[in-house]
Amino acid sequence: MSGEVVMAGDRLPLASAFNLRDFGGHATADGRTVRRKMLYRSGTMALLTDRDATQLRAFGIRAICDFRRPNEREAEPTSWHGADVDYYCRDYRETSGVLGEVLRAGAATAEDMRAAMIALYRSIAIDHAESYRAMFRQMLAGRLPILINCAAGKDRTGVGAALILAALGVPRAAIVKDYLLTNDHADWDWRLAQGESRLAAARRDRADVIAPVLHADAAYLDALFETLDADHGGIDCYMEDVLGVDAPAREALREALLIP
Repeated sequence: MSGEVVMAGDRLPLASAFNLRDFGGHATADGRTVRRKMLYRSGTMALLTDRDATQLRAFGIRAICDFRRPNEREAEPTSWHGADVDYYCRDYRETSGVLGEVLRAGAATAEDMRAAMIALYRSIAIDHAESYRAMFRQMLAGRLPILINCAAGKDRTGVGAALILAALGVPRAAIVKDYLLTNDHADWDWRLAQGESRLAAARRDRADVIAPVLHADAAYLDALFETLDADHGGIDCYMEDVLGVDAPAREALREALLIP
């Protein structure tokens, strides 16, 4: 089985989903709980079968925030949703890091790649601020449930999910725990067997070097938080100053997405 959506503690199998899950259910610092069936995160959805697409539409998703670059969207288009869903994407070129350059370096090591991943997480909150602003705009406009996705559902999506959970008052340890669930849900053997790609070839030839790219590592998210603390005065200040999500906006999100 390639992927599963976790809903209310139960597993709902979708035969061709990749790293798709409900990231609600977390307890907040003030004792409330993030609603289930409101927040979804995923990798590519271009491989969905007709049956899986029908199941996904049944979730009532009202907004999609697709963090992928134009070439990624062209190669693997998202087409399961209808016109009633607010689909957001943007055209950009930055890659939030130097992963490609490291991969092309014949002498690169696993340590080099892990360092490049940490560097990516130090830049991603600024490189993708426009997308994260749009994500919060969708939510504040009442476009819920929402699904956020990128290619793997790990890095750009992982930061987006972390920002949402932080805005809702979920403690940092629980945010990291949610992020690490990618290591349980992302079936890379299945995913890379679906078609030849540069990543599939690199994994065959240099599996140890590629491993840090495919793995969710707590050090990556720690680098994000450390950068937000050092450069922006913390995640709340970053959300207010960079994303425009101030305290009243965060309270509105909590009213919509938290239960006692």
